Amino acid sequence: MKIPERIIRIAGFIPKGTIAADIGTDHALLPVFLIQNGICPKVIASDLYPGPLETAKANVLLFGLNALIEIRQGDGLQPLKPGEADVIVIAGMGGVKIKDILAASPDVLKSARRLVLQPQSAAGCLRRWLLENNWSLVDEDLVLEGGRFYVIIVAEPRPFDSSDAGSEDDQLLEIGPRLVEKRHPLLVPFLQEKMKNMESVLKALRYARTPAAKKMRQEWKKKIDFIKGVIEDAG
Repeated sequence: MKIPERIIRIAGFIPKGTIAADIGTDHALLPVFLIQNGICPKVIASDLYPGPLETAKANVLLFGLNALIEIRQGDGLQPLKPGEADVIVIAGMGGVKIKDILAASPDVLKSARRLVLQPQSAAGCLRRWLLENNWSLVDEDLVLEGGRFYVIIVAEPRPFDSSDAGSEDDQLLEIGPRLVEKRHPLLVPFLQEKMKNMESVLKALRYARTPAAKKMRQEWKKKIDFIKGVIEDAG
């Protein structure tokens, strides 16, 4: 079974010996990889839909791992009890959806030691929510797979004596503060693609006449200028 690079990179952020919960497991590729590579002694794999769960069960049985990977059906974190999982993984969903899943189960969430999140969109919104809800952004990664960039966000509970909830710039949160700090090797091409998409939006607003549209155009120009500055600093 071929494991996508993004799954391998997600697994790299799961500390050895911890129990992980893979929410929205789909084909259970991550749980199988975690057990086969001795990263986790047990994994809980959940999904809302019967189809993916049947595929997950088939893969788990195929590799003889049904004693170590527990398959559960349910929405978000609802299949979990507080304290069951050290690490919660949510990958392949939109950032707003991930945020809503986390917010809906505070008791389960507060017992987790680490979150490993791979939002397909709205990463900035998810990062801001994490900071506002007592999580620190401890690491980030970028994966280029099939011509598409994937962002991975790693968060841990913020220490009680920390006050970094509002310390990150909103524009930096859209990019990824840890990606910028570590000068990730894919940061520049990632930002170039992001800027290209933003310039398309700006072009569509070039004939804007209403005050609201003009304001939007100014905001997009400001965002583009910020990204240009980050690219120059990283170059």
